[in-house]
Amino acid sequence: MDIPVSAWASELLDDEQTARDVRDGIGQALVDMQANARASQQEADVSSTQVHGITRYRGAFERVSEQLADLPGAQLVKPNGFQFDLVRIGNGLLYPFCFSKKDANVRTARIQNVWSVIRELFAFAPPSEQADLFGEYAFDPSAVALRPRLAALPEGTRLVLVPFACNAAGLLKPYWGVAALADESGTLEWNIDPEPLPLPDAPTSKLTIPQQLAGHPGFDEGEQPLVALAPRPDAERKLDIPPVSEVASIEPLTRENDEK
Repeated sequence: MDIPVSAWASELLDDEQTARDVRDGIGQALVDMQANARASQQEADVSSTQVHGITRYRGAFERVSEQLADLPGAQLVKPNGFQFDLVRIGNGLLYPFCFSKKDANVRTARIQNVWSVIRELFAFAPPSEQADLFGEYAFDPSAVALRPRLAALPEGTRLVLVPFACNAAGLLKPYWGVAALADESGTLEWNIDPEPLPLPDAPTSKLTIPQQLAGHPGFDEGEQPLVALAPRPDAERKLDIPPVSEVASIEPLTRENDEK
């Protein structure tokens, strides 16, 4: 079933078709991320799900940037102090993150660690409308000092959050939307309600190289050829006759055009 693209996404990402391509690309990237993370966990054959968590964390950024990098207008941006590329397309700067390991309400999603890069990213988010008892805001986007790579982004860039719930058993609920950072504890204030992302039925197929059959050696595993060696006669050494490495060609006694 074709799910229509929301007006905010079409406007922020330039047009409806681009927004659809980005939305579908994110869904494919997250399915691929989960498939890789589960495969790594199974290959590790350990009781802890830490392997899944590490692969899922890295894969969320790497698969999204890989999936969207070739779209028209896509730009890869690596914030200072961050080891992964983020994707900017249209005026949207995409930030995927896992908000829960269980089936939870996305409106309760929080940023677990509000560190320097997170503060810079939320400088591209709308300001919070929730003031404290003294009328002050815990986080003010306009007061954030941007380092060069994010400071170079065009005016009008807007942070688009891609929160998803995920554990070793499955990818649960992926969304996207726009939110303000309400405080330093990571509370989000959604300005555009998080919308579910449609997901493909299967991960991207990968090219696999079949293993060699047992008993069939590779091209570099065969026996080395034997080279016949013969010592030079003492007479040749005494007369300083240069060694002959190749057999001299034999001149034919007659040629094809010789008269018979």
